Amino acid sequence: MNFRKGMAIVLSGATVFSLAACGSNSGSTSSSASATKTAESAASTSTASEASTADSGAEKYPQEADGSVVTLKFNFVKSSADPEYQWYAEYFHDIYEATNGDVGYQLYPSESLGGSTDVLEMAANGQDVVQDCDFSFLATYVPDMSVAMAPYLIQKPEQLETLWNSDIKTDWETALEQKGLHLLDWHYFGTRELILNSEAHSRDDLKSKKIRCAATPMWNEVVRVLGGNATNTAWSETYQALSQGVADGAESPYGLLYSAKLYEPCKYLIKTDHLVAATTVVMSQKTWDKLSAEDQEAINKVAANFISKQVDRVNQVSDEYAQKLKDEGVTFIEVDKTPFIEAAKETPEHFPEWSDGLYQKVQEAIK
Repeated sequence: MNFRKGMAIVLSGATVFSLAACGSNSGSTSSSASATKTAESAASTSTASEASTADSGAEKYPQEADGSVVTLKFNFVKSSADPEYQWYAEYFHDIYEATNGDVGYQLYPSESLGGSTDVLEMAANGQDVVQDCDFSFLATYVPDMSVAMAPYLIQKPEQLETLWNSDIKTDWETALEQKGLHLLDWHYFGTRELILNSEAHSRDDLKSKKIRCAATPMWNEVVRVLGGNATNTAWSETYQALSQGVADGAESPYGLLYSAKLYEPCKYLIKTDHLVAATTVVMSQKTWDKLSAEDQEAINKVAANFISKQVDRVNQVSDEYAQKLKDEGVTFIEVDKTPFIEAAKETPEHFPEWSDGLYQKVQEAIK
């Protein structure tokens, strides 16, 4: 049995285990930074194991193709059952074709190549790897980039593309290059909502609520803006925490709220729309520099096209899983977002490492 076939069997078993664990009352708490990241990134993706309306491309777009110049190893947190797996297969196959076979790819779902922090470091050191991750991980290299995760700053998915085409993106891209990383794209992957075990109709109602989040400054800030008390828990322990009263609620896009079966301990979804979230796709700058100008231009065109497609794709999946939650008896509650948005205006005060005026510059860029 060769390595890749063996890996496929291991991943298949891991996927089944992880799907079962999402709905169970037990699990082991992650103690490492990369494991915590893996759980949080999974929580940030609007996906589930069933996706009847999602694009199907398993046969059309293979999971690997050898490149004559370089073969990129793409590591991402989504499983092979996730709709975005097929979207990524299409993405990299389009790159393969656009570069006339110069740039190949191998897909590593469920972070089978390693945790995002480790793979980003591999990329920065010049290895032919690619990683998808949220902005908080790139903030390790360029602190200003965490602003893109500030609650209520970006309020429409289309603004992510506007920001991509701004001078701010160019500045961040240049700063990342100096750290050995090349930014291929960032794209929309879902709007996050709050699910609770009891009713809430305002920010004041959330004052006594313990809201699960990952143990990072920005995720704790998100909970502050929501008005609750941050409870740092790995995503794998969220169901158990909600079932045992360790937490009163959690936040994520509809797809993950459904696939993690959080509708069982929590029957109230509060439509806070607190984070229009993006994921980034990042590779090694040294690898990028191996490519011809023609190949680089071709890849940029594929990436731009992918960014444009994602809003409609994710919205389609989100609508499907919102209905699935309702079918499971979850009550959707509309709230006045004004108090939340007002609280979010204080976010820059909690991030002194940001450059002067950064928050306002982003606001202006996405108008």
